[in-house]
Amino acid sequence: MVIKLVNRFLAGEYKNRSDSFIAAAADLKESKDNVIDLSLGDPDIITEKSVIKEAARDAEAGYTKYAHPRGDKELRQEIIRYYRRNYGAEIALNEMMVTVGACHGTFLALAAVLNSGEEVIIPSPYFTPYKGQVELAGGKAVFLETKMEDDFQIDPEKLEELISDKTKVILVNSPHNPTGVIQNKKVLKQIVGLAEKYDLLIFSDEVYEAFDYNNKFYSLINFHQHKDRIVILNSFSKIFVMTGWRVGFVIAHPEILDTMQDINEGVCYSAPSISQRAALSALRQEKQIKNEIIITFKERVKYAWKRVKENPYLSAAEPEGAFYLYINIKKSGFSAEDFALKLLKDKSVLVLPGRDFGDSEGEFIRAACTLEIKELEKAFDRIDEFMQEQIGVE
Repeated sequence: MVIKLVNRFLAGEYKNRSDSFIAAAADLKESKDNVIDLSLGDPDIITEKSVIKEAARDAEAGYTKYAHPRGDKELRQEIIRYYRRNYGAEIALNEMMVTVGACHGTFLALAAVLNSGEEVIIPSPYFTPYKGQVELAGGKAVFLETKMEDDFQIDPEKLEELISDKTKVILVNSPHNPTGVIQNKKVLKQIVGLAEKYDLLIFSDEVYEAFDYNNKFYSLINFHQHKDRIVILNSFSKIFVMTGWRVGFVIAHPEILDTMQDINEGVCYSAPSISQRAALSALRQEKQIKNEIIITFKERVKYAWKRVKENPYLSAAEPEGAFYLYINIKKSGFSAEDFALKLLKDKSVLVLPGRDFGDSEGEFIRAACTLEIKELEKAFDRIDEFMQEQIGVE
């Protein structure tokens, strides 16, 4: 017998949730056989086979128990070597914590630093979970609009206008999901200056750090003299195509990490031990794995951007990193949600409308370039056909 959950048992803030685009799209997608899915940032490439085999050997060798709550020591030491090798940065063992992906790390870090009602300034568009993570941690999300005509660069003057006596954190994501842009070094210096001036923390989401197609990325790990107010969020999910392994890490002041560790004892205690061993193996093969993946995604992203530029009713900022296109569809005459649903219904191509990324005007869709170019070609051929049928685009 199936018992329907009575609404009164739900927490008040969740009782009046509206159906999301994802819910409607899931039903449509289930009814079709040939959907090209450009919705989620989950690469089609599987984890390097040698990493999988090494993790299996480690499991057989006994790495099936709880890991240290701060993370496998060998893995943390290897991450230290990674930052020394790639950035010339020196990180102490107690300045790092391995987490169950970057989202887990972001929430724990927010929970560790936010008092009730304190504000986190988030440039918009933004990675969808940020708002909910801030609110779950007891804070308030304050959004700073960035615009496509400015290549979605943060305007430090407008940022400063949003700083109040309740502001605690500025959250930066570069390379950026969903726009694919990279914040330039000058802007980052100004943001660090504001954090110093107003005694704020900066959370820097650098999950896509290696996807840097124009050699523009500048990690906040480089601001050594300000490291006590900088929290670096990173993950193995994207660059090592290990999304399902759920391994990330946070670099921060030891007192922040101590508090994160205390909070996490009531959440999941530690990241999966076997997954951490896989991450260790991946780091030891860093150049071999990364180089091939970066080349693959650069080709895909550049191809997709070329197709967008060829359509007079679509536009996007140049994707400098990550593997997404944030496409403006305003000239189509559709709202983003209607565009995405009708595109799925008529042409079996699934993209995400920008609403969940902060697009209040309904002008943008996000396409994830996580499939082979031949599949991207089919997808954009269908998009072109869709546009021609709907508004006569040749």
